[in-house]
Amino acid sequence: MINESTMLVDSCSDDVLAIIESMKSFDSWTQNKREVADKLIELLTIKGYIFFSATNMKRYLISTVGTSYLYDVPLYKQGHLAQFRGQRVRIVCTHSGRFTWRGFMVNSVGVTPPGKVIEKLPRPELRYTFPHYVSDHESLYKSPRYVVLRINKKLKILSHDASNGYINTNGWDVILVDGKAGGPIATLKLNDDGSVRGKLIRYGGGRQFESLRKAIDHLSKRHHTL
Repeated sequence: MINESTMLVDSCSDDVLAIIESMKSFDSWTQNKREVADKLIELLTIKGYIFFSATNMKRYLISTVGTSYLYDVPLYKQGHLAQFRGQRVRIVCTHSGRFTWRGFMVNSVGVTPPGKVIEKLPRPELRYTFPHYVSDHESLYKSPRYVVLRINKKLKILSHDASNGYINTNGWDVILVDGKAGGPIATLKLNDDGSVRGKLIRYGGGRQFESLRKAIDHLSKRHHTL
């Protein structure tokens, strides 16, 4: 799907743009406008434009026949535009069908300018939240997503996963707080040899892990699949 922020105004002055601009002078779909639209498709075909269609017009952000824009195709692009990676293309809406079906024609108008090439798919921004009491406990491990806290026996820690509303900390040294879940998900006991025993708050029992990192990975994955 193309992001609206990456759409460029069609400023490629040529005979294609001249026809596109002429179509804007029509207020409705008259016979004359339909003839101009046919001329546009004929010219695009002669110039080697490739036709493709989409059942969801939102994927290409234009839906009116005779509208167009320029787009720098990223190097990771898949689908209809994959063959134009690293090029600036013109995308033209040329056909309108039932519901959201639309037909488009596309071709390269040049190489993407230096500095405008998009090499990698941007990673979505991840936001994690932690309960306020995190600052009241000693932190034994911290990453952007996880915090392992030494249990302060003087404080009761709320958890919607606990049967009585509070975490039972008897026999456990630390709690695992997952910023993705927004709260504590497991209790852990640290062993002298570096191994860790851990269990999810919502379940009894527990199991042994050879390291804290493996305990975190397993318990968080298990929590989010339940």
